[in-house]
Amino acid sequence: MKTLHKPTERVLLILETLANADGMTLSELSLKTDISKGTIFPILKSLQYRKYISHDDRNGIYTLGISCAVLASATVEKEFWLKTINSEMHAVVTECNEVCQLGILDDAWVLYVDKVQGDQTVQLVSKVGTRLPAICSALGKALLHKHRDEEILELYPQGFPSVTARSVTNMAQLRQQLDMVAANGYAMDDREINDDTICFAVPLQQKGIILAAISVSLPSFRASDEKTQQVIRALKEAKGRIESVLNKLPDIKNY
Repeated sequence: MKTLHKPTERVLLILETLANADGMTLSELSLKTDISKGTIFPILKSLQYRKYISHDDRNGIYTLGISCAVLASATVEKEFWLKTINSEMHAVVTECNEVCQLGILDDAWVLYVDKVQGDQTVQLVSKVGTRLPAICSALGKALLHKHRDEEILELYPQGFPSVTARSVTNMAQLRQQLDMVAANGYAMDDREINDDTICFAVPLQQKGIILAAISVSLPSFRASDEKTQQVIRALKEAKGRIESVLNKLPDIKNY
């Protein structure tokens, strides 16, 4: 991976950290990002001036600002295919009444870029903007299943990270799971990201190129055979409808 511009990295790290929190003080941000208070403070002032973050003078809490929402909205408006996917995610949730998520591959990580929630009392708690190790998640396996072994190993020079005791630990084990994605048309993680959660995912392709993946996650106690088949069927049907639209569009290089 190429060395990135450090000042820009700091700005992005601050925004990404705030995106995954309900709000943070200067001290909390400095600790979480490992950026000194003296360095981070002027960055925060600049972001606040441009309304990318907001600051509550009463409690010292920083949160994302309206400019981030404007950028996000502009991106969604521009990308017609994301609207199509979101519509189909709602259809999946209507069918299964479980959370449906959209993810893309970001190096060795899955980046969650959209989410539609069901109305079950017990639900998966997750946030758009979250990154998780690709090899441990159903979304990641759906996104990685066409990668060669050497390409995957290059993403993890320090070895495979383990999130739970059930996470994959070696390439042979992962390859077996990835081959099952190609054979069955869907990926699965069985409590590999969360000890109490099972997840199923399908890749979304345009002319054979994987662009993204959608998933359904549910607590393991609700994952009966009947429920599992319902989820897989809903995901595959949504995949078919989405790809029929994607294949009529000009080539989409990446997200």
